Amino acid sequence: MKIASLEERTLKSLSNVIKSNRVKRLYVLFSGGRDSLVVLHLAYRVRKFLKVPIIAVYVSTTVATPGNLKYVKQVCNKYHIKLKVVKPYPNYFTLVKRWGFPTSHRRWCCYHLKIKPLKRYFGTQPRNGLIIDGIRRDESLKRHGFPKIDFHKHFKLLCYHPIFDWSKEDVLRYIEQHSLPENPLYQILPRAIDCWCTAFKSVKQFKLLKMYWPELFKKYVEAEAKLRSKGSALFKNGRRVYLSNL
Repeated sequence: MKIASLEERTLKSLSNVIKSNRVKRLYVLFSGGRDSLVVLHLAYRVRKFLKVPIIAVYVSTTVATPGNLKYVKQVCNKYHIKLKVVKPYPNYFTLVKRWGFPTSHRRWCCYHLKIKPLKRYFGTQPRNGLIIDGIRRDESLKRHGFPKIDFHKHFKLLCYHPIFDWSKEDVLRYIEQHSLPENPLYQILPRAIDCWCTAFKSVKQFKLLKMYWPELFKKYVEAEAKLRSKGSALFKNGRRVYLSNL
């Protein structure tokens, strides 16, 4: 499908969801990544003729790549969109001290770093809002079964995924055609720039962290050394990988 017709269909669908549900406020989960950038821009375009207020919501996981929040603020300023920053409490390293580093089989990070602070924020908001995000079906097999629109069990608001059927190539073409300000961190990192949770991070990625952002890397090494269980931040082929050895 040509990007022009895909845009038209997506904008029409988003507009219909807003109108049919009598939405009075639009919340865009903006992580600083490409997918959420496209959704933010789509919301910006819809606002022009529906006049619905937009709030971009950014979760400061306390372990985002340095510079990511600065970029998020710049984009929101560019499109005159109000930004709300929410944070987890306690922070990531306090939770690591309590529970150890999250792993692929023990992923406490997503709920405590992202869902919980968002749940706290949306619990204070009116019930006539709509949350939109950059979730796409082809990002994982698990997401294939997601409904495109649903009532979020944690946030207690309707949640819609406007670009759910888009491909990665569709996203990149949209960014290019509309000259969107892409996050400069993509010049170093491939993805997941809003959170350095260890559950799915690789040794190679942490070597990049050590090279470009040594102060944040040092916090991980220090947290690793304080674990009474002698736990490591990473695992590779079933074996512990200590960041102090990188």
